[in-house]
Amino acid sequence: MSDRFDVIALGETMLSLVADQGPLESATTFVATHGGAESNACVALARAGLRVAWVSRLGDDAAGRRIRTALQAEGVDLTWVATDPERHTGLMLRDTSGGLQYLRAGSAASVLDGDDLDDVPVGDARAVLVTGITAMLGPGPQRAAIALLERATGIRAVDPNLRAGLWGSDRAVELISPLIQRCDVLLGGETELQRFAEGAGASLAERCRALGPAEVVIKRGAAGAGALDRDGSWHELPAVPANERDPVGAGDAFNAAYLTARLDDRDVPDALKAASIAGAHTVAAFGDTGSDR
Repeated sequence: MSDRFDVIALGETMLSLVADQGPLESATTFVATHGGAESNACVALARAGLRVAWVSRLGDDAAGRRIRTALQAEGVDLTWVATDPERHTGLMLRDTSGGLQYLRAGSAASVLDGDDLDDVPVGDARAVLVTGITAMLGPGPQRAAIALLERATGIRAVDPNLRAGLWGSDRAVELISPLIQRCDVLLGGETELQRFAEGAGASLAERCRALGPAEVVIKRGAAGAGALDRDGSWHELPAVPANERDPVGAGDAFNAAYLTARLDDRDVPDALKAASIAGAHTVAAFGDTGSDR
């Protein structure tokens, strides 16, 4: 078995307290889990049998130890996750209907920087993954995200994953564009990608590809999903029926399944189908990785 990693991902993961009945404002019971776009994808990738590593920083606290234990149990390699003795692990409070509050300012991951990658075998990995959330955490995390992409020799996957309330949310296009320019596979929601280029469907994908990526995948919600392959052909798939219970994490599962299929040399239509099924499966489950209840 090769020591080479299939995927290396970079980003913040927080302790996630999810209201399991009703909205955040009136909830009386919560389920403790963990949430982070890149680590959610790592969990799905590891469950698919890939060798994955997550690079980040956690606080020297109960939340950080809980996250380590959970990700290690999923088979995610944490060799390059530093423990910060001075900064806390981020916290997310949410419900399953869109209610959300972050307590992540000054977190351990907010001081990630390029030197966190110095000993990471990024150049040997078959693929790397980072989202725009990392670029919006602070100047250091943005530098780390760019360094990850610049040091990679395998597939470089980026999801803009726009989120309000972060350090750089009001400058999202400025901060995330350098990631898009350096990626091979761009995966994003249609509304998110419209922040970077005009159009919809195939026309939007073509304009996004002009920014740098060779392959553009668009998540379109109830309209399904579409992808522009490296030959310039557009592929569409209708939405996979799902009984929605908790939408958080579905996009991360979609990304993981798409990347898994492409690393397995499956074509874009097949990868799109696998990704859509994974997203539908996750949205019908509870918790950030679709396995907490």
